[in-house]
Amino acid sequence: MYRLVTEAGMRIMHQLIGHPPQRMSDLIRRTGVTRTAITEQLNELIEAGFVEQALERFKGRGRPRYLYSATELALKQLFEGNQGIVVPAIWKALRKYCNPEVVMKVCDDVAQDIADQFNSKIESVCPKERLRKFHEIISKTRLSQLEDKGNEVSVSKLSCPFISMLDESGTICMIDQLTMSKIAGTTVRQTSCRHDGNTCCTFTVSD
Repeated sequence: MYRLVTEAGMRIMHQLIGHPPQRMSDLIRRTGVTRTAITEQLNELIEAGFVEQALERFKGRGRPRYLYSATELALKQLFEGNQGIVVPAIWKALRKYCNPEVVMKVCDDVAQDIADQFNSKIESVCPKERLRKFHEIISKTRLSQLEDKGNEVSVSKLSCPFISMLDESGTICMIDQLTMSKIAGTTVRQTSCRHDGNTCCTFTVSD
């Protein structure tokens, strides 16, 4: 999940990306922001995972200083919108030059790769328990909601990770459903979809 970054925070990220680690004084000079404001913004960016802080020590009596650098997550934050252009174009080309069977195999492989990132952290073999554990994992980084009715468990992705990747064929939604099924270990029903005008994407497993 991408967090909102203030205008001052974005200026800091632009100064860090593509440059060697910066000192506090460098950032103050280049952004025109006060030390207090820079400190507040850096703390927020570090907490969000966009900036790393490293202590640089000097030989002798030189006073240590902190150096700041942008993380890979910062790059994704700044250039997130490109997915909305590139990914749909890739799916369009794939469907143009490949037959449906090949497209389906590609989607299945993509879904499996995504699911494997979660499957290694889930030990249960019960589909409903696996869905509960999946919710527990993703709720640490993005908004999700679990509804447990006993005979039915649903996970709603309130913040869709594929929102900018939708193409007219809906391929990315199919991959999302395939991924959820591979995580649960059984066929998962998609009971609502954000791209159909719903508030979120919901996936359900029943007895």
